[in-house]
Amino acid sequence: REKFIKILDGLYIAIRIELSKYRTVFPASKPGRLMDLKSTVDLLTSITFFRLKVQELTAPPRTGQILRECIAACIHSTYQCLCENVHELYGKSLQDGEPNDQTGSDIGTDSLHHAIKARPLLPADGVDCPVDDMRSLTYWHRLITLIVSVLEDDRKHYAPVLNQFPHEISLGDMSAEMMWNYLSDDLSNDLAQHAAAARRIMECGDPAPPSSPTRTRFGRTIPSGLSTNAATSFLTRIQRVKSSDYMNLCFRVKWFYNAYIADLPQCLNKVPEYPKWFESLVMLWLTENDDVSANYLRNAYERDKQDGFQCSSEHVLYSNSVVDVFTQLNQCFDVIRKLECPDSEVEGHFLHRFSLTVEKVLLAYTDRVLADFPSYKSDSRVACILVNNTQQLRVQLEKVYETMARESLETRTNDRLTALQGRLNEAVDKLVSQLTEEFEPGVRIHVRECGRLLQKCKPSYNNNSANRLNKEDEANECLRPLMDHFESVLSSLANTCDKTVLKRVLKQLWRITMCSLEKLVVLPALSDPKQLAVGALLSGNTSAKLIGGAQNLLSHVGGQAVTGKLLQDISKDPDRGLTPYQCELLDLCLDTIRSYFHAGGRGLKRSFVDRSQELHSLRQVLALYSQATDELLRDFVAIQTSQDAFANEDPVGYLTVQVELFKHPGTGEYKVNVKVHTASDLNWSLAPGVFRPFVEVSIFGPLLADRKRKASTKSKSVTTMPTYNETFVFYLSTLVDPEWYELHFAVKDYCFGRTDRVVGVTVLSLSRALNLGATPIRIPLGRRLHFTETGWTVLRVLSQRVHTDEVAREFVRAKSDCRSSTDHESTFTAQPE
Repeated sequence: REKFIKILDGLYIAIRIELSKYRTVFPASKPGRLMDLKSTVDLLTSITFFRLKVQELTAPPRTGQILRECIAACIHSTYQCLCENVHELYGKSLQDGEPNDQTGSDIGTDSLHHAIKARPLLPADGVDCPVDDMRSLTYWHRLITLIVSVLEDDRKHYAPVLNQFPHEISLGDMSAEMMWNYLSDDLSNDLAQHAAAARRIMECGDPAPPSSPTRTRFGRTIPSGLSTNAATSFLTRIQRVKSSDYMNLCFRVKWFYNAYIADLPQCLNKVPEYPKWFESLVMLWLTENDDVSANYLRNAYERDKQDGFQCSSEHVLYSNSVVDVFTQLNQCFDVIRKLECPDSEVEGHFLHRFSLTVEKVLLAYTDRVLADFPSYKSDSRVACILVNNTQQLRVQLEKVYETMARESLETRTNDRLTALQGRLNEAVDKLVSQLTEEFEPGVRIHVRECGRLLQKCKPSYNNNSANRLNKEDEANECLRPLMDHFESVLSSLANTCDKTVLKRVLKQLWRITMCSLEKLVVLPALSDPKQLAVGALLSGNTSAKLIGGAQNLLSHVGGQAVTGKLLQDISKDPDRGLTPYQCELLDLCLDTIRSYFHAGGRGLKRSFVDRSQELHSLRQVLALYSQATDELLRDFVAIQTSQDAFANEDPVGYLTVQVELFKHPGTGEYKVNVKVHTASDLNWSLAPGVFRPFVEVSIFGPLLADRKRKASTKSKSVTTMPTYNETFVFYLSTLVDPEWYELHFAVKDYCFGRTDRVVGVTVLSLSRALNLGATPIRIPLGRRLHFTETGWTVLRVLSQRVHTDEVAREFVRAKSDCRSSTDHESTFTAQPE
């Protein structure tokens, strides 16, 4: 019995050893040996049953467990053999049969059998693969091909024989899982070194070889101490690897995982780790793609420029450079998409890095267009093509955005692409603005012609219906030059502009037309540019739409007010205002222009036209135009409550006054007593020795045409702190409220034989004076007054009446007074007189 048990134990050990090398002892290329393998497994089962029933051993190892251990040992030795003989085995496979790059199933099994048979079961500790093998991407491609061959052998040949315990052993799954674990450990460590070296090359161009050895969990070591020749070889090899090679390896690993690993029970609900191994290397490829894309853009744009920016086809209105740029970007994105990255976090990093490339390329394109556009904007066809190209960038970007599944993108990527859309939109606006600048002179010329025709229109006194028709005919006749010009311009643009671009051009033309009508027809500028200085009273942030030609003034007179010669020149320009009848015609003209730009829904939206600030400003001017001077003055006093803003911020002196208001008990007439006490701290140069300050007091408000409106103190000699103590009396109508009036104070330097120079100006409303009672008040003087946009509009309207309305002339003169920039500041303080 003992002898039999001893023989049985020896047989048991021999069977385990053979099963641990089943790939060499029972080669798949020999069907007879596969039957022997099945018999061996049956024998192992019998021995295990004998031990359990006859020997009555306590819990002897089950056959399935023993077989599983043997299979694991065989797979481990097989992987070790493959790693240490990759190039030899792959070379022999080429001799035996050309391998298939996708499956590798044609690797010669005999070559694999002999190679494994020649290796020991467990290699000695410290035996390492050559550095060249560890660092070669070709090595990993070939290793994966050999592993696939092994897995196919296990599935096709060994699984039917060894799957006698299906609840415990699935050879195909077990072999794939173990091979993947071994490969993952080695490949992840190796790629980490590749990534570190690649980053070092990008940063300083000097990659360092591994400084410390890396040992995998399966006992294999990546060496650290390299000789000088080995280190040089290492650096040369790393620098020679292209980022696209890493991408190819990533695709190879992805294919292997999807084909053999993804369906394993252990991996069904698990996110694979391989995307993280390649993350930094894919980022390297995307970073290098920036330069590739930039070069591609530069060449495509220059080629398009040489060809004259021709449309890419007869069905589109943009040129080839846009098509070329997005073809290259879409190719880059296709690579990312084909990676089919199962890790959403890593894929988000890839897409964010790709969004940086898109941003750089598109902004570089718009920069080139913006730089070249001034030289092409005189050529309507090319200019429109360039604007269309920039607009098409927005369209194509939106398509890329949708393809990237915007709802699943990271917040930062979404924000970057949205910001890029905004910057492209701004670029389109800039180009459209420059394009429409070419049309602005023509629009202004024809608007002036419309204005001249409008000035010739006189009212007729026929019946109402005939009068209405006559008005419409006259309005159409006045608009004829402008509408003919629009027809010639827009008919050309309609054939060369993208629909979206055309609407932007229409918006700009609408704004130009409305502003031109306001500035050239309703409130035309004076013939002398210096006469536009009425607007110099405004602060720097006043709307250009309202100040009209005053912007020209600022460049001529340095932002300072005009002198009295302005109003003298204004009075020489007769018949500048519009009659009420002409205002009605202009209102009909506006309706016609609105309908033209709306074009029955094919042009601008009615909401945009009706709500545009330019139309609102023009209608506001027309509304004010029809108001009487008294109404305008009343509204001006009520609205302009911060005229002394500049005086409070930067005073040039102070004025002490006392204002008292009395109401006659019988007639109800108001009496305003204004006593000017002193002026103090006047900031004025006394170096010439001649300075004679006096105070000019004016009252403005309704119903003052037949009443006293202005008075002046006597001048004082050579002092910056004069004392006056002079009282002036003004009378107001019984039909008004005192709160509708204001007192205007101007301290001036009296000059014999020439215009008095302004020292400072300020305003005191009677509503404020009423609250003071008889208490004197010290008010600061400013260099000029401050007005809101509405206040400036009122001034412009009143400036049209200065040749016929004395009240308007005095008001405009007073409000346009401001201190000249040529007047020097005081260098010393004089004693009071």
